[in-house]
Amino acid sequence: MVKRGFVKSNLLAILGLVGCLAAVAHLAGCGGVSTEGTGEQVTTTVIVECLIEGSEEFLDVPADVVVGGVRGQTNLQDNWVILEGVPLGSASPPQQPLTATAPGYVTASQTLTLNEFSYTTASVPMTPADPDTTGTVAGTVTDVDTGQPLINALVSFEGTVVPASDTVLVKGFTDQGGFYVVGGIPAGSVEVACQAVGYLEDAAALTVVADSVGENDRLNFALFSGESTITVSGQVLEIRTEAVVAGATVQIGDQLPVVSELDGSFSVSGVGVGEQPVLASAEGYDDYYTVINVLPGIEPLRILLTEFSPQPPGDPYTITGRVTLLGAPDNSGAVVTALELDRGVVLGQDTTDTDGYYYLFVPPGDYRIEVTYGDHTIGREVELLGGGRVLENINFTLTVN
Repeated sequence: MVKRGFVKSNLLAILGLVGCLAAVAHLAGCGGVSTEGTGEQVTTTVIVECLIEGSEEFLDVPADVVVGGVRGQTNLQDNWVILEGVPLGSASPPQQPLTATAPGYVTASQTLTLNEFSYTTASVPMTPADPDTTGTVAGTVTDVDTGQPLINALVSFEGTVVPASDTVLVKGFTDQGGFYVVGGIPAGSVEVACQAVGYLEDAAALTVVADSVGENDRLNFALFSGESTITVSGQVLEIRTEAVVAGATVQIGDQLPVVSELDGSFSVSGVGVGEQPVLASAEGYDDYYTVINVLPGIEPLRILLTEFSPQPPGDPYTITGRVTLLGAPDNSGAVVTALELDRGVVLGQDTTDTDGYYYLFVPPGDYRIEVTYGDHTIGREVELLGGGRVLENINFTLTVN
């Protein structure tokens, strides 16, 4: 192994080389160090060495290093790499992501604070990886509309190490060509996430092959811009009969409301991609609210409105059953509630009659039906489907003596 010599034996040589580079850039008026005519420094030089974790020994193989999208490779003679033209960016102090990948080592990533007045040096510790239990994955990240590469996109791999069953997260950033390579990923099933500033996150499930077994297929991502807009269409229907509801007001996101046509159809243009709220209302119906994930190719929406109903609900109803109170004079007086599981709110409530019957009128969804009588409570979870369906015989027996 080669002993670490970055600060000692190599420092003078590096200082001299960087000084020459800076002088050439200054005399030439180019080289990416400053903006012509302004004197404002927009890029800098970064010098990186890679060490074995827990030691002062250099790696015994070259490492690919990416800083702010600029890629280079360490060499075994000097044991460091000089990256010129690294963008300073707009952060204060300036920062750029750093990724180092080498065969037989776990990819290392960190945020590097840059020296905006001179060059920046960094020592990256890297952990050896077992080729029998870890693998390497490479690919590209691009803009789905333009096909242009995305720089500094983060690709993260989360898997489980066997037999310890520890969860491991390994990640790396893309270079100027949108290319990434990440090593030391636990072999087997992993969850992959891809993120880039100004874009919607994407995810994938992947089975990683160990390096000693073979190579993994490339995993490419094409991300949607967070500023993209599309047209969302759909139809407004009555929940039980699925009859069309004309004249309903529909609003998606911050776009102006539209009114459903005679056939219940509607179309909202200019809707931003990502999670957007949907609000619909019509005379004689309960207001409708949900949140949808808007993406290109989204299926037409089906908005199901529920007619106003008296409280207690009575007929019509969508969930009904009977409660038997053992030890009580009769079966009346038990309070039955429908708790929507997604939002944790009560959407329906009724009190049993003498025979123990209750009637709830709630929209489709997942619910917990709870029966309370005095200090006694019993419950169960149910799923109410749409299309005018009714859940019947949701019965309970509660001992109250």
